[in-house]
Amino acid sequence: MTANAKEAVEFLKRPEVGRWLLRLGGIPVTSGKSSLPGWRTYQVSLYQEHVLDMVRSSESPHWLLQKLADPELETVVLPSADSEINLVKSMAARSLYAAGIDAGQVTIMAASAHRAKVVRVDPDWPLKSVDLFVEKAKQWWDSKMAAQPQELSAMGADPEFALRKTDGGMALASDYLKVNGIVGCDTTRYREELAMHQHPVAELRPAPSEDPDELFFHVHDALKLAGKKISNRHLEWLAGGMPFPGYPIGGHIHFGGLTPTFSLRRKLDAYLAIPLVLIEDSGCRQRRKRYGFLGDVREKEYGFEYRTLPSWLVHPDVTRGLLHLAHLVVTCQHELKAAPHLQLPVIKAYYRGEKNYLIEYVLKIWKELKALPGYTLSRTHLDRYFTYLLSTEFWPATEDLRKSWGFV
Repeated sequence: MTANAKEAVEFLKRPEVGRWLLRLGGIPVTSGKSSLPGWRTYQVSLYQEHVLDMVRSSESPHWLLQKLADPELETVVLPSADSEINLVKSMAARSLYAAGIDAGQVTIMAASAHRAKVVRVDPDWPLKSVDLFVEKAKQWWDSKMAAQPQELSAMGADPEFALRKTDGGMALASDYLKVNGIVGCDTTRYREELAMHQHPVAELRPAPSEDPDELFFHVHDALKLAGKKISNRHLEWLAGGMPFPGYPIGGHIHFGGLTPTFSLRRKLDAYLAIPLVLIEDSGCRQRRKRYGFLGDVREKEYGFEYRTLPSWLVHPDVTRGLLHLAHLVVTCQHELKAAPHLQLPVIKAYYRGEKNYLIEYVLKIWKELKALPGYTLSRTHLDRYFTYLLSTEFWPATEDLRKSWGFV
């Protein structure tokens, strides 16, 4: 188990800094200086994403006249089918991560399953409950660590791309692809005017592999298969973050055999997501308004998928380098030192796309990575990747990716 970093605790002594961090990550916040009619107040104590205790204000006329600090609280029983409670639970875990700590209490006001705001993040549990919470957190942690071997068994991916017609409009992937298969379409419709069977985004599902280079060639073969299935040769294939307004796309990477601890997520943010800002286009910044927040993962039976990245299919050097880098980061995670949650300007530069500020940061982590024994095995691809990043050219998100891959 890990304790809260002292620097992060110091940040949170200033509530405005905590709210600023949450706003950067797209989390709604409020000062919470007074209660609002119809809104309930939750206090959620967590260790990482595990809820140790949740209480909420009881709704009554008396409560609506009280200050936030004096509510009557009732225990929330978990797990729960209540969608508002599940929203609060998810928001609390995301807020704890965004605030840069592993343990603490998050206060949230909620009006419905769709309306909730974070009031504050405290880096401490209630004093009377510390011993109990430590024991509960340890039991959860030991169970999580035992659920996976904590050694990388394989890597996979499901990068997406969109299709552009000759008039500049978006073609539907579902006109050419089925939902399932190595090449299919993502089931998300994004906009409600589309019919249930209409899906705009294409998705690759290459076979996983222990070797990042083999995974790269599986991606290559999946793209070739997509070329056979998408019969319209006049369509252009676009990757990146948001090739069409309102249609974000991603490049999830899957890790088998590992648990997405806060520490590992922060390493993936520090070495994968943040450096990629140097070459990203404006669509990636637009995507971060809803997707692409730091530390975005989804646990799976085999391990987890890291969901923060945009679609890295734009160029084979980016794809190959990023897969090798991901492999290096997760296999050497305990040797890596970068901690973006302790560098507030770095986090700000990520969310705002401030490329110039991040150049020195990327040079620093590249130097650190070069010193790892595992870097030698991937040197050719990683040197090419970091050279590409530091060229600070925009990646070719508006161009047909088949050209850079040599398919046309």
